[in-house]
Amino acid sequence: MMLRRTSALSRRLSTSAYDPHALLHSSRIPTSHFQDSLPKLGVPKLEDTLKRFLYSAEPVVSAEALAEATALAAEFGKGEGAALQARLVAADAAKYSSYISEPWFDMYLRDRRPLLLNHNPQLTFKDEPSAERATQVGRAARLVHASATFLRTLEAGVLAPDVFHTNPKRSKTPWWPEVMRLLPRRVSFYGAAATGAYPLDMSQYANLFRSTRLPRAGRDELVVAAATRHIAVQRGGGVWKVPVLDADGGTLPLARLHASLQAVVDAADAAAAGAPVADGVGLLTTAGRDVWTAMRAALEASPTSAASLSEIDGALFMVNLDPAAPEGVHDTCLSMLMGNGTDRWFDKSFQLVVTANGKAALNFEHAW
Repeated sequence: MMLRRTSALSRRLSTSAYDPHALLHSSRIPTSHFQDSLPKLGVPKLEDTLKRFLYSAEPVVSAEALAEATALAAEFGKGEGAALQARLVAADAAKYSSYISEPWFDMYLRDRRPLLLNHNPQLTFKDEPSAERATQVGRAARLVHASATFLRTLEAGVLAPDVFHTNPKRSKTPWWPEVMRLLPRRVSFYGAAATGAYPLDMSQYANLFRSTRLPRAGRDELVVAAATRHIAVQRGGGVWKVPVLDADGGTLPLARLHASLQAVVDAADAAAAGAPVADGVGLLTTAGRDVWTAMRAALEASPTSAASLSEIDGALFMVNLDPAAPEGVHDTCLSMLMGNGTDRWFDKSFQLVVTANGKAALNFEHAW
C-alpha cells in the first residue's frame, strides 16, 4: 500500500490577494468558556429507570412477556439492582463527566460488527443551485476550504459556543456576549441560563479533525493526531495525500485546492484507463472489526504500508471523489452511505463524499 502525492503543478498555484489566516468568525465569547460549569446529566433513580424500561417494552412484546418482564424488574429492583445503582452513583460522584459517557464509548468500541451501515450515518447536502457550481472538483474544493477554515477558527478558540436560546429577545442581543465573556468560567453556564440561554457541551469538537478509529482486538481505539496539515483523498481505489494548511497554519488558496483535487482525478482516471486498480485498500475498513484488525496488522508489517496508514490516520479528514453520478433519493443515499466500498475509509471520524454530478454528503463514524 502506498499513499500518493499530488503533482508539483498544484503546489505552485496561489492567489495574491488571498488571506490564508481569515477565520470563519471571531466570537467574543471563547469557544470553551462555558465548559467548566456545565451541569452533569444526573443519574436517574432506579425505580424511574425500571418504569421507563417497562413503558418502552409494552408496545413491542406480548402480554405474557410484559408480565414476566414486570416481575423480573421488581425482583431486580429489590435485589441486585439496588447494589448496582449504588455503585453507579458512587462512580458518578468520582468524576466530572457524565455517568453515561464511558459506557457509551465502550459500547461502540467493543462492537465487532462492521462499521458500514451499523455505525456510519450520512448527511446529504442540498444540491448546488446552478450547474456551474455543481462540478465535482469545484464543490469538493469549496467544502475542503470551508472545513479547514472551520478547523482554524476552532483551534484559535474563537468558534462561537453552541448555545440553545429559549428567549432570543434577552440573549441574542449586543450586550449578552459582552456580559457572558466577563463571567468566570466556573459560573458562566448559570449566568447564561438566567437569561434563558443554555450552553451545550462542546468537548467532542476536539476529536473532529485528525482523528480515526483504530481496529484493535476486542476493543477499538480512538486516536487524534497532532499538528498535521493534509487530507487524504480517495478515487479509483487509490489514496492521495493533499496539503490543505500551509507551514504557518493558514488555509491554502481555493485555486490550489482545486488544482490538487483535479490532479487526483486526472491521475486516478488515467490509471484506470491503463489497467485495473490493484489496491482498493479502503474496502478493508468495511470488514468486521476483528477481521480488519488482523488484516491491518499484516499491512503494517511493511514499512511503506505502515507509513501510508499513519498518514491516513493523521489526515484532517477524508475526501471521497466518487466516479458515480447517482440520481434519485435511493441511489444517492446508497452512494453516500457506501458507494462500492472501495473509495471509502470508514475508520475516519468523517468523510466528505462528492460524486461526479456534484452531489455531496458528510459520512461520519458514530463513535466520535
